[in-house]
Amino acid sequence: MGTVATWSQPVSNGMALNLFKKEDKKKKPLKKEDVVDERRRGNTEHSSANVSEEKKESALALPVTGNSEAYRVLKNFYISEKASLLNGFNQYVFKVFRSANKSQIRKQVEKLFNVKVASVKVLNMPRKRRDLGRHPGFRSEFKKAIVVLEKGQTIEQAR
Repeated sequence: MGTVATWSQPVSNGMALNLFKKEDKKKKPLKKEDVVDERRRGNTEHSSANVSEEKKESALALPVTGNSEAYRVLKNFYISEKASLLNGFNQYVFKVFRSANKSQIRKQVEKLFNVKVASVKVLNMPRKRRDLGRHPGFRSEFKKAIVVLEKGQTIEQAR
């Protein structure tokens, strides 16, 4: 009675299943199927989609220059399906600070991107209710600006 017997049963691939054996703590190399399973679970640490998102995000950031005044007006490009369609019509959408007005936005876009602005439209986006499980919450309200450029002008960072 002092010895513990290990129970082994043959498995279809020829390996034995030992219920009492401790598993190795070493990480095994990832297979393609493992990466797909991780994406299905929502873990995108190993996925290639995560890498392309990082590249896309860095490409759509505002340029870094010595113009600190522009960063008191413009926050970032606003990325949505509608905003990407507007890019084809020479219109670019920005998130801006709540205190910014049309003339400030026009001035800073012209200065930061070296383009001529035809017009600026400003929208106050309301906060929206978003529930996380049973906990109610709200998505923040923000201000966005649609900047229409003159013909022949483009902003390369937004492409």
